[in-house]
Amino acid sequence: MTVHTLKQCRPDQEETEYLWKLFHAAQRNDARWHGSEISIIADELSRTDLDRNQKLFLLRSWQVLVDDKGGFGRFMGAFDTYVYNMQDPDDDCVAWKPELSNLLCDGQLLDVVIDAYQSARQRIAELEARTVNLSKR
Repeated sequence: MTVHTLKQCRPDQEETEYLWKLFHAAQRNDARWHGSEISIIADELSRTDLDRNQKLFLLRSWQVLVDDKGGFGRFMGAFDTYVYNMQDPDDDCVAWKPELSNLLCDGQLLDVVIDAYQSARQRIAELEARTVNLSKR
């Protein structure tokens, strides 16, 4: 059996700061409490010289960032939690903190990993068992 190891680069500090700036700019336009403004944005974009793809990009960006349709806030929070708690700060690729790596290699976290794996499998089975009834129109 051949084993291939890949290294995935992670965003550096400056790139991460730009994502947070984007997130905070979106928060300043948050319309969650009084409804989506996507129709207003679409109307404004219809009066521009932008081509269809540019308009679509701006509309989708608004939906994901401002209307939070893609969970961008949760994504940024999860990423920040990962970087703070798990990422080796001295490695520019995705890598465990040395102390976590040692715990994993020594088997000290094996029970935790097995428990999390079993919980995840159970939750997946529960979700797969759900049925969705769609009304016919």
